[in-house]
Amino acid sequence: MSGLQNAQDFIRALKASSDPPHAGGPLKIDIAAEAWANAALYVPNKAEAIVEWILTRLLKDKSKDRSSNPVRDSRYWALLSRVLAFSGADKHGDRGRALRTWLVPLLNRVPIAPIILSYLESAATEESLDSSQHSLFTQCIGVLWPLAVPKINPETLLECFGAALHLVVALRNPSLSDGSLQSLDDRRALSLIVSSYRAALTNSGSKRKQLYALFLKHLECWLQVTTWSTEGSSAQLSLASDIYDAGIETVFGLDVLKQVTDQKHESALADSLERTLKTCPETVLRPLPRLFASYVRAVKRHKSALFGQGSSQAPGHIAEQLQVAGMAFYGSCAALARVGDDDVSWRCRVALLEVVESENLLNIKDEQAKTLLRQDGDMAVDSLTTASDARCSDRLDSAARVLTLLTRIDYDIMSTKAAAIFPRLVAVPSAIASALQYLELLLEFDSKTRNLPTSIAHLSGAFSVHHLQRIPGGPPTVYKAASAGPLTSLRFFDRLSGAVHSFLTPGQILETIGHVSRILTDAYELFLEQDSKVSADRGEGPRKKRKKDAPMSQDRTEPEYRAISFALIAQTMVVVLRSVPLHTLAQDVRLEAQRAIANIYSSVALKALRDGLMVSGQAESWHWQIVLTGALRLHYGLVSAPGLESQLPLDQAILRAMLSLISSGIIPELTVETFRILLHQCSLDTFSPSDVLEKLLAHLEAHLPSHKTAWTGKAHTLSSDGDSALALLHLMAQRWLPYLDVWSTPEHRKRFARILTKSNLDKSHTSSILGLNVPVVISRMFHDAQFWELMNIRDSFLAQLNEQTASLDKLNLSELLTGTLSTPRKARQENPHFLAIYDILLLTPSEYLPRPTQVELLRRGFVADALASEALRSPKSEDDRISRRQLLVVREFLRRTIAYLGNVESVMTTEFLYHLTETASAHSQANGAADDDLGAVTMELIDMYQGALIRSAKRGSAEVVTNLVNRYAESYTIEGSSVSSRPSLLLIDYIARESNIKDFPVETVQALRRLYVRMISSSVTHLSSLATGVSRTPLDLDVLDSWSHMQILRRWLGEEVEEDVPLLGQPLAQRLLSWTGDKRQTMALAPIVLSILLQESHAAPSAERAERLQYVMVVYISLVRLCGRQDTTSLESRLGTACRTFSPEDFSVLLDLLCEALPVGSGLSTEDVASLIRFSAVVLRDAPESTSKICQSFTTRSLNLFADDKRFTSVVSLRSEVMDFVVRQCNERPASLRTADLSSLWSILRALLAGSPAHEETTDIAVFHGVVNTLGALVRLRRDLILNTLPHLGFALRQLTSCLRSLRPQLGGKQRRLVLDTLPRWLAPSHALGASESKALARLLTTLTTKTMVRSGAGGEPQKPESLVRPFSKHATYVLIAYVEAVNDPLCFIAMPVRRELQPGLYALCDMLGEHNRDAMMVSALDAGGKATMKALWKEYEKQRYVGKG
Repeated sequence: MSGLQNAQDFIRALKASSDPPHAGGPLKIDIAAEAWANAALYVPNKAEAIVEWILTRLLKDKSKDRSSNPVRDSRYWALLSRVLAFSGADKHGDRGRALRTWLVPLLNRVPIAPIILSYLESAATEESLDSSQHSLFTQCIGVLWPLAVPKINPETLLECFGAALHLVVALRNPSLSDGSLQSLDDRRALSLIVSSYRAALTNSGSKRKQLYALFLKHLECWLQVTTWSTEGSSAQLSLASDIYDAGIETVFGLDVLKQVTDQKHESALADSLERTLKTCPETVLRPLPRLFASYVRAVKRHKSALFGQGSSQAPGHIAEQLQVAGMAFYGSCAALARVGDDDVSWRCRVALLEVVESENLLNIKDEQAKTLLRQDGDMAVDSLTTASDARCSDRLDSAARVLTLLTRIDYDIMSTKAAAIFPRLVAVPSAIASALQYLELLLEFDSKTRNLPTSIAHLSGAFSVHHLQRIPGGPPTVYKAASAGPLTSLRFFDRLSGAVHSFLTPGQILETIGHVSRILTDAYELFLEQDSKVSADRGEGPRKKRKKDAPMSQDRTEPEYRAISFALIAQTMVVVLRSVPLHTLAQDVRLEAQRAIANIYSSVALKALRDGLMVSGQAESWHWQIVLTGALRLHYGLVSAPGLESQLPLDQAILRAMLSLISSGIIPELTVETFRILLHQCSLDTFSPSDVLEKLLAHLEAHLPSHKTAWTGKAHTLSSDGDSALALLHLMAQRWLPYLDVWSTPEHRKRFARILTKSNLDKSHTSSILGLNVPVVISRMFHDAQFWELMNIRDSFLAQLNEQTASLDKLNLSELLTGTLSTPRKARQENPHFLAIYDILLLTPSEYLPRPTQVELLRRGFVADALASEALRSPKSEDDRISRRQLLVVREFLRRTIAYLGNVESVMTTEFLYHLTETASAHSQANGAADDDLGAVTMELIDMYQGALIRSAKRGSAEVVTNLVNRYAESYTIEGSSVSSRPSLLLIDYIARESNIKDFPVETVQALRRLYVRMISSSVTHLSSLATGVSRTPLDLDVLDSWSHMQILRRWLGEEVEEDVPLLGQPLAQRLLSWTGDKRQTMALAPIVLSILLQESHAAPSAERAERLQYVMVVYISLVRLCGRQDTTSLESRLGTACRTFSPEDFSVLLDLLCEALPVGSGLSTEDVASLIRFSAVVLRDAPESTSKICQSFTTRSLNLFADDKRFTSVVSLRSEVMDFVVRQCNERPASLRTADLSSLWSILRALLAGSPAHEETTDIAVFHGVVNTLGALVRLRRDLILNTLPHLGFALRQLTSCLRSLRPQLGGKQRRLVLDTLPRWLAPSHALGASESKALARLLTTLTTKTMVRSGAGGEPQKPESLVRPFSKHATYVLIAYVEAVNDPLCFIAMPVRRELQPGLYALCDMLGEHNRDAMMVSALDAGGKATMKALWKEYEKQRYVGKG
């Protein structure tokens, strides 16, 4: 004990003046630790003595160096933590003293705040944080701080709070070794300090101002933590949020806010922020908007105390003072944000304005505030001058958002700047959505104020030449930039068109047309004038003599800019002219407006076309091509406008000039516009279409690009003849195919079909290409029914497909497959072309292909498959162009065509089946998505053909099946056979599912027996180790699947179970349930293991079958847990296949076991019970023969169980499965329902539709559709049962109609509760039912009027189709009343789409009701509002009712 024998020696050692007390002896901390650990040493109040010594040592030596500072020595904190964690034990001499009784006086003597300050400050200056030491520090502070904090003054708490801030900031410094706030694994100490400071701040009273002044010293650190308060984990966010709240309470407390009147508060805080801004601008700017929002909220919270003094103030005085104070603080924040011009500064300005908007801080009478906001707007307008600089996109977006926010706050702030803003928006990139939002706001305001002519004037003025010349890069660059800007975007044109059509007043129409006429005329005349000057200067045109007294013109504008200005003005103004609401004008004024528009056409569009096309060589220059493009757009917009009735023709000379212009090397944009006008003129019978089609097809044949070329869909991005060809193909597909079908000659159609079939539709190479390309355009064309309904084009297209695949007929399929014929070199070269044709055929609807053509293409497809398979096996470089995807396309076409044709015995050969079985093995060994898809399609083809062979064998032709089975049997004896085992398993599945052993001759049965023996011998060696439970034996999916199918085949053959055959089900299940590997492998193994268990239960002795079946149920539940409830399709498939072969006795035992396990209180969880309900539904769906009574009994018991326990309709997982069970029984097995089942059914439906005080977070739409489907099935299929319970049906329909209601916004708590109590539990108030649910209910109501046959399963007299119109007519009244009440409910509403979709069902109810019952309902059941709603409904019903007059 280091020489210490008693308590006196121990105390004397601790109080010694030197450390260690004796030279060469242990240190005092070691002595104290040893004494604490030694239970035999009795020291009175040992814990108090040690704690006092530690705290005194920490306090006195806190200022020493790092090496000798006990505050940074983990041994002191570790011992202090152990002592404080101990609770009064006799062995330490404390005699059970409570910790608080001696620790509180001790803490009064020894203050711990300086110790904590020293630790936090030293930890903040260290290069890294010692996490273990900090954990010990946190444990100690957790005990000491709550006891010591009452004696700590607020100033000291603020110092501790500041030290904590510095520590947090230091830990986020990236230069530190573990510089992350995440290294603070335990944040309790910091949280305690922050919470204590907040509590002291609340009770500080008059000291708040002093604390505020002291807090400003830590402002920079606090701002940094505030910046991080939205990043990190939840614990970090909680701590940062507490720190932020503590700072806000300090800065914006009531006593501090009262200084707002003398501006002292603002100046002090602003000065501190300004000093910080100079050194760390981002630290200030990022949290500044949040700080501003907190200030506004604080002022609002204390507004009565700040502004409410005095009894003579006006009613709105407080609100005005609040707005003034808010805008004053905004001025300070905005001044800080305007110091810089970087992206952070602009984002800060946007966020500040968002606070102004959301808090409604602007008083329209406050001119000083408007001036302040206008300064931000002016800076945003100036920033838009950099629109053409791609590096400033973020700044442009922020500037546009500033303008948008200012417009929302008050339109008048920037209304005078609109004429300057529009030109600067010309070159803003279209990706900046905020610019479009700003333009939409301007249109919305001008629409409301009926001031649209002003917007139109600003829009046209934006494209003036002096504005366009400010955009750098030259005329072509200017044209592309302006065409891609927001002023020429389709979205803006749509908004402009809608605004003009809806809000342009009749008195403004002629004025607007006149303004547009002047703008277009002036733009074109200025272009002509400038072009003539340039031509005269070059000596290419007449030079006019200048009058001596005329002033010399100084206009040096290039004609290209004049051309661009005219084209852009024409593009935008034609939108206005097309949308003018002429229908609102009187007849004479309308004629005048039409004449004015016709005059615009003749004086601008027609004149420009004549000047550009009829003058030789004029159209060769780029600027004239731009002018012609604008003139053509203006022409097409006017001639295709729906409201203009005047004819605007083009003469033949202009049309011929346009046709000859196409081949003269014009810009692609003009090419597309020219063809569009020519095609339109052909549709008006003013021009011959033959020459136009000739030119069009020639252009497509010469320039249609490859599949890698893409087009964005915007005309200004057309940069080559290939782009123009792609645009023309898109134009033809969207608009002109019906005309092509009528105009074209057979040769034209053949050429067009050749263009389509030449294209490669393989989208795997173009998936990363954005925009339109040739495969996308052609695929959309083939997906459009219009293409296939055009008989001439369709016949030519199919003839071309037939012609291009005809060469495959020359190859012998049998010789190709057997290898006796080598593939000709020409066929190998044409392989990619043949396979590309099948890409097209895969998009061809089978209904439009004649059956003989399908058969021919099917035969050729077999040859193409053989060629592609050989090419994939070939190592030659010339076959590298063939991919597995192309083979997949061919086989998918074969699969789809065979499924459509049905009978394939005469088409598919046995050699091709053998070829598929051999290639299936290669696909199963390959990896990749394409190989998986190819393998799946191949197996479907094999299964389809094997099914056809078995059907043929049942009719007597069994030789092929016998040979096929023998081939499969041999493959099980050959090691590494090229034949996959999967086809044989498919054959076994089909035989067991669709046939009986008596259907086949003896030879086929013997072959199947040989296959059974070979399957056993090939797998029993490998699987015998599994039966012993050896967990290291690998699981081979193919071997296990073969084993399960061997058991199926054994049962089908009637063979006895051999004694040496191992039982694998339970060992496999145990290994699978403890599986820790890949989930995908688990999902693949699960159905195989379940199938093996089911087959072994078949073969078990009768005394053990119940136990085996129960084990199957347990394994199914466990597998559903592993795989998830959504991935049980394969499990259900194997379960259904096995259930169909059950004997009635075994099936009855299984259902009895299910009945015992289904009650919720039977020991299973609700998720497991839900799995058993699904298990029951699958079992009933695939019930064996002669079990109808057993199924009826089980259905009755299940429905009674579901009706008696409300958990089956309230727990989400149970409710979903119960609803699916009921829907399946009513739809798939309606004959199994009896009258006794209806009481349970109605109880279940009533529980699902009844009102509930509690509601789920999201609406379960499946419940609504499930109820509707159940009622629909009962009405259609079991009308005989419904007739006795029509009141219940009426109640269900009333409840379903009531569920369509939506809550009105901003309801009070009691009002909201009144509505919610009438809605079912699964209907969330925030997610109301939509139009699709209303449509389903309308379909159900319409079904009431449909005549159907009853499917009761009982024989008797022939039935007569009937409906429920007459029986239900007495109950239709109450359903209509429910609808009327829902519509007139003051707390709810039914959305218009929902009402629209429900109308057919309501009309069916009105048809049942009749006029007499309607009048009775109006008198007795409806109030004034209900009568008005019913009258409106009946009026609409009368409009659509058939009265027998045609």
